[in-house]
Amino acid sequence: MANTKFSKSTLRLNEMTAEYLMDPAAAAFQATDGCDVVIVSMVKNHAGGAPIIDRGGSLVGIVTEFDLLEAILDGKDLSRTPTEEIMTKNPVSVSEKTPATEILDTLRAGHILHLPVVDADGRFLGMIERHHALAGYLETALVDRLLPEDYPEVG
Repeated sequence: MANTKFSKSTLRLNEMTAEYLMDPAAAAFQATDGCDVVIVSMVKNHAGGAPIIDRGGSLVGIVTEFDLLEAILDGKDLSRTPTEEIMTKNPVSVSEKTPATEILDTLRAGHILHLPVVDADGRFLGMIERHHALAGYLETALVDRLLPEDYPEVG
C-alpha cells in the first residue's frame, strides 16, 4: 500500500493497521553511519525521515529533513557527522498492529511527519509517512467516487 498506487481496498480505514500503511522497504541506518549517506538516500528515495537502528535492528532514533537542514545551517560537515549527533533519540513509534485511526491521531496530535513501525521487541519494520495515511483514506473513502476516472494520474 505504501507505494500510494490507489486501488479499491476491501478494508475500510478503521480496519487498516500500521502493517498495511507502512513502507516495509524504508531504508534504515546505524548511529555511526555518516549523515552524507543518509541525506543521499533520503533525497534519492523522496523520504522525509530515516530510522536509526542498532545492530540488532531495534529503533534507537530518527533523522528527519529538519535535522539535516539544522546540521547544514550549523555548519556541520555531513560527511564527517555520524547520525547519532543529529538524530532524535527514542522517537515516537507504533506497532504493526496499531489501528490506522490511532495512527492518524498520533500524526496529528504530535505534528509528526514520519512514524516508524516496530515489532513487539522494538525492532524496526517499516515507516509511515503522512501521505501513506492519507492514501489509506483515499483507498476506502474516495476511490469509488473519484478515482481513477477523475484523477487518472494517481492510478
